[in-house]
Amino acid sequence: MPKHHLLFCISILLSASCNIDTEPPIPSYDRVIVVEEEPRLSANGEIVDINGDGFNDVVLAIGRHWPGPNLLFVGDGAGGFSRVDSLSNPWDRTYSVSVADMDMDGDADFVVSNDRPDPKYVLLNDGNGNFTERIEFGDPNWPTRNSTVADLNQDGLPDIVVANRDNSPEGNNWVCLNETTEEFSLNCKSIVSGSATTISVADMNADGFQDLLIPYRDGGQSHVYVGDGTGNFVRGVSFGPNDASYRAAIAVDMNSDNLLDIVAINDRKRTATLFYQTENHLFEEGIRIDDGEMIPYALEVADLDANGKDDVIIGYREAPTRIFFNRADSLVEIAIGDSLGAAYGFGVGDFNHDGIMDIVSARSGASDLLFLGKTSYN
Repeated sequence: MPKHHLLFCISILLSASCNIDTEPPIPSYDRVIVVEEEPRLSANGEIVDINGDGFNDVVLAIGRHWPGPNLLFVGDGAGGFSRVDSLSNPWDRTYSVSVADMDMDGDADFVVSNDRPDPKYVLLNDGNGNFTERIEFGDPNWPTRNSTVADLNQDGLPDIVVANRDNSPEGNNWVCLNETTEEFSLNCKSIVSGSATTISVADMNADGFQDLLIPYRDGGQSHVYVGDGTGNFVRGVSFGPNDASYRAAIAVDMNSDNLLDIVAINDRKRTATLFYQTENHLFEEGIRIDDGEMIPYALEVADLDANGKDDVIIGYREAPTRIFFNRADSLVEIAIGDSLGAAYGFGVGDFNHDGIMDIVSARSGASDLLFLGKTSYN
């Protein structure tokens, strides 16, 4: 058996075959709040304190393919919501609403990524959760899916990576560098890299500069694009098959060797695949994480059990969401939620400030849910 297969045993929660006694307890997620009851075309969610009152709020990106209202659910500090605000007027075709202090004034702003023909824009926060200023960027005709926010050129300002689902082999994705001085400003330039619905950011080669993981969405080769620390990127090593249909790929150290691996979901192969990074920074063919019976639609990683290792959250079409906890010698799997609709995106944060990470699940064709984490300690 290959060595890397011995590093993990896929097990059911509290399996006797895996030693998890010395690690923190694994949270359960059987406490559920219905955030948006009406089944909409939701695509992503975030947990954040948007108005600075000390209570976390939930934002939902709604409108994939067809226009919808992006909604802000303002937390009341007691596990519920005091009001619901619409962030889009008119409604638009939104796939993601990313949260960052884009203008560096000390509060959280929203980066809204819309499919064509709707503009892409930043909503600037006045500090009280009001968004009276909207700054458009890029081209309304970009077939944008998701945007990722990160400091790409080490100037301390959050930049934007735009993933466009362009079916041509040489379709353009974009990097929009934040050039804010006295006024907020973005400068966008293209990265020729093919069709993508998500682009994630990580320092893959440990050189101190951010790189891009660009998974090919419509039957092509996925690549890591290597950054030079100035916001420029060149095509680097490939990962996955040359005919992939990846919805998402995220870097995560799965085997605790201090090298970043890649978790990717491929909806044609109906599986989530883990690629192990070798010492020469290539990616081996991976092992299947799930059982391959469901079609994966959403992917997120976060340290949910506070053991210092990122766990993997996978959402499916017409199947419960699964969490794969990254334990000392195993992946421990639990299922949460129901089989309605399709999970398109997740947001992770401590909504109720109890020290346990919670998960908001944005679903298409079903109610949007907030899963509250709980352990034996709380």
